[in-house]
Amino acid sequence: MTPLLWSLAVLGSLIDGALLAWLLLRDAPSRIGGARLALALGLTSAAFVFKAPVMMLLARNGFYVVRLAYVDLVVVAPAVAALLLFASRERELARGVRLVAWLGLAGAPLGVWATFVEPKRLVEERVDVLLDPSVAPSEPLRIAVLADLQSADVDEHLRRAVRAALAFEPHLILMPGDLIQRRGAPEEIARAFHELVLPLQAPLGTYFVLGNTDHVELVHRALAGTPVRLLVDQTVSLQFGGRRIVIGGAGKLPSDPETREFVAEFDRRRGDELRILISHFPDVLLPLDGKPGIHLTVAGHTHGGQIQVPFVGPLLTLSDVPRAVAGGGLHELHGRPIYVSRGVGCERMCAPTVRFLCPPEVSLLTLRAR
Repeated sequence: MTPLLWSLAVLGSLIDGALLAWLLLRDAPSRIGGARLALALGLTSAAFVFKAPVMMLLARNGFYVVRLAYVDLVVVAPAVAALLLFASRERELARGVRLVAWLGLAGAPLGVWATFVEPKRLVEERVDVLLDPSVAPSEPLRIAVLADLQSADVDEHLRRAVRAALAFEPHLILMPGDLIQRRGAPEEIARAFHELVLPLQAPLGTYFVLGNTDHVELVHRALAGTPVRLLVDQTVSLQFGGRRIVIGGAGKLPSDPETREFVAEFDRRRGDELRILISHFPDVLLPLDGKPGIHLTVAGHTHGGQIQVPFVGPLLTLSDVPRAVAGGGLHELHGRPIYVSRGVGCERMCAPTVRFLCPPEVSLLTLRAR
């Protein structure tokens, strides 16, 4: 985001805060009631709705509106709430107004947690994937999943994720896209990520597919000379536990004709081989119908929504799959098992780098006979 856009963002938040405070405290009323609060919140929300598309056009990125809303919730709202509670020493606050003020004040600690704590609170998820005995290997197959590292530089958080994946002692490592979200000198970025992925060795190999934030040339340079193999609408055959395992990598957007045909053809395969599809986007399964031929799809992209609300789930997933699927974990989509990783990193650039009730994760999938 350019300095001009940063300045506009700060100005926009200051306007929201000033308008809300003025509407609540103007004319120094002796009592601030619910009607005044409703009017103030309504007019401030209307101002935001008017302002948001203008700012989005200037930034040319929809995540800019998410950033504006986030700043309003975790900075502006707590500041105005604190001002309102301070004013209650001289003015009476209606019961509902006081409650709303205390709720608004809670935005500050929640913002600190979501911004500075949870994005680095790496967790390990272990999931058993039960297979039909006709395609299951004779021993459990351990697959480590590292999705959406999605960073402009390499820090200790990413190194911990790599160490966690290797600590699973996996037979196979799958990386469903979004390795790098570029910012800075390409040479330095490529070298840093090259060193990061260099230890990612597994007996059956490590496989990566491109995500939507990946710069193809930069990824090639980062992966060159490492154990990580890039699959672009390609398959690779492996042997494990007396079973042939075929890994298919969907390498482009789900709307790309070549990728759509590759996934459809992979799903039409039959026989007693175990077929595992890697795709950055869980949406690749949406066009499929008929008898399933893919035994497991491993995807990322959604980050689990990054922000999840109890009883609601992810607020924004940027995917057309059901929200429960996009929220992460093992599900079934069109009769085909799919595991969607919540990812290691966060959306960056214009978006706020936040997570709430959706910590970053490294996953171990253990495939065994049902």
